[in-house]
Formats: sequence, structure tokens, C-alpha cells
Amino acid sequence: MCEILTLGAYGSRSQKGGTSAFMLNSTTLIDAGNVVVPLGEASADIDLVWLTHSHLDHIADLAFMIDNYFEKRDKPLRIRGLPQTLEAVQTHFFNHTIWPDFSAIAMYGSKEMTVILESIEVGEYYTIDETMTIKAFYTDHTVPSCGYIVTKEHQALLITADTHRLEMVEEAVKSHPNIRSLVIECAFPNAMEELAVVSKHLTPNLLFERLKPLESLGLKLYINHLKPTYETEIRQEIKKAKGKWDVTILRDGTVLVF
Repeated sequence: MCEILTLGAYGSRSQKGGTSAFMLNSTTLIDAGNVVVPLGEASADIDLVWLTHSHLDHIADLAFMIDNYFEKRDKPLRIRGLPQTLEAVQTHFFNHTIWPDFSAIAMYGSKEMTVILESIEVGEYYTIDETMTIKAFYTDHTVPSCGYIVTKEHQALLITADTHRLEMVEEAVKSHPNIRSLVIECAFPNAMEELAVVSKHLTPNLLFERLKPLESLGLKLYINHLKPTYETEIRQEIKKAKGKWDVTILRDGTVLVF
């Protein structure tokens, strides 16, 4: 059994939970929207974060997992992502104006920099550990973005993060028959489709219409990134629209099994 822990499941922060973050193992995350609250001091053990894109709800806790536990870190925090994503993080976030540039600040008691930014190539497999690999694929959002295919023990799970069109997901699934589970966002209710289109997100109607080419494959569908204000409405609309899909709507703490 392969498991990934959802640290942050929502499309915005609220009392219901935090924003996007998935824990692949004790030292590795996809995105860092919600890390410090669920992990506490264990945040200091995270040494690798794979970013999907540069929006705040996916990077916010990069700041606090360093700041809160600076003296506890014994390894640099490696942040990986598309070159455009890392450039945005460096220019607009770790820039000594919004937050200290920890890529230019040495770790406590060390000459190594606290943060190391590492560009990735879409389509290339990277090793997480002896049992797990990860590969990026492009997604459709308002900034350069990617999703990830995580493979462990010959089983794979696909995570889109924020996206609007799903042709890339369809192509990835057809190219990787070991993908058995999908994590796809659904940010807005159907009544807000115009906003979803402009901001390149999905509604229940858009999601299941675009998933039709994959409906017969028997895949497990996890849905995340619901805007907390509209969660009840979105859940009701997903229930009406899901058809034959086996759907789980994520909350913080949900374990993804694949």
C-alpha cells in the first residue's frame, strides 16, 4: 500500500484547514501551503519541497518552516520547481522585502545557505527514495505551473494542483497505465464558472465534463482546493455531477492511498 498525507487540502486558509501541501515521506513535500501547523517541529526535518507553481497558497509556509525552526535545521531546504516558478519565488518572496532571502543566508552554525533553489525539467524522472520517483508535467494555470506523477512500488498517483484544462492529465494517464489515482482541484461552485474560467480553476460541472475521456478507466478521484466559503455548495454539486467516479473530497489529514 502506498500512502501520501494531505497536510493542506483547501484553496484558501480558514478555520476549516490550510492550503495545498502533500507529504510524500518524512522529509519531502509537494507544495508548502500548510506545513507548520500540522507538523510543528517536524517541519525542520523537511529538506525537499517540489513546487507546482508560485502562488501564495502553495508557498506560504516556506517562510515559516524556516523562520520558526532556523536553529534546528541541519540541512538546507531544497526547493524544486519550474525555472519560472523559482524565479518568481526568488524575485517576489525571498527578496529581503517581503521576506528574508534565505538563499543568501547561511544555516545556523554552517557555511551552507539555508535555501537552495533547483530547477526541474518536465518529463524527467527524479528519485525521492529507494521506492519512490516523481515526474513533472505541465498544467494550465494563470502562471507557469506543473503537476506531478508520483510512482511507488509500480503504482502511481497524479496530482494536478491548480489547473483549468485537463488534456494534459488525459495524456499523462494514457501514457502511464500504472496511474491508479488522480488528485484534481475544484475551487468554485458552478454559479461562479466565469471566475473559474478567468482564474483558470475548475467547477464541478467543468471538472466532470473534462474527465469524461477517463471515466471508464476505474480510477480513484481525490478532489482538493475547494474554497472554504463555498465548500458545502461544491460538495453537493460534486455529488450530483460525479457519475460513476469513485470520489473522495480531501480534508487536512486525509491519507491518499494508491
